[in-house]
Amino acid sequence: MEKNVGSLDKNIRYLLAAVLVLIALFTPLDPIWRIVLLILAAIAFVTAITGL
Repeated sequence: MEKNVGSLDKNIRYLLAAVLVLIALFTPLDPIWRIVLLILAAIAFVTAITGL
């Protein structure tokens, strides 16, 4: 698979991951929604690092 991730895309994914973590930690959510947000944040972070 060809990697097509520019610096803007990486920065957006880092920002998205940070926002999702902050929402998961500092808002009154059910535990299942916290887990979902943290998993999505992890996916955004890993794809930003690896460029997939």
